[in-house]
Amino acid sequence: MEELFRTIGICFLAGFMSLMLKEKAPTISMLLSICAAAFLLTQLFFSIQLVLAMVQRFTSFLPQMDLYVGTLLKVLVIAFISETSSHLLKGANQQMLATVVEWSGKIFILMIALPIFYELLQRMLTLLPGTH
Repeated sequence: MEELFRTIGICFLAGFMSLMLKEKAPTISMLLSICAAAFLLTQLFFSIQLVLAMVQRFTSFLPQMDLYVGTLLKVLVIAFISETSSHLLKGANQQMLATVVEWSGKIFILMIALPIFYELLQRMLTLLPGTH
């Protein structure tokens, strides 16, 4: 929770300073925004590494869950990348490209999730009486 508040504070501070500098020094304003985003993304990657280590420890207790956890992580990464890219494209006034990125992310998530859905249906069918 503390890290979230720190991130939000840095974003507001960098955004406010960038707005103040935008009229007189637009280049410095843009560089400030890029540096703040780069700093926050590196901090985010460290947090993601901690989460991945915890998930790895969790899957060591349940070996059959390895496929599901790996798929879940892939879906989360695709969702994060497509959402971030879409917002960047919308910020650059490229609405059509942003829509294409959103739909592409959804299609890729569907492609990854369908095999698990199929396996789940197979397991459910084995539980029904009379089907072997």
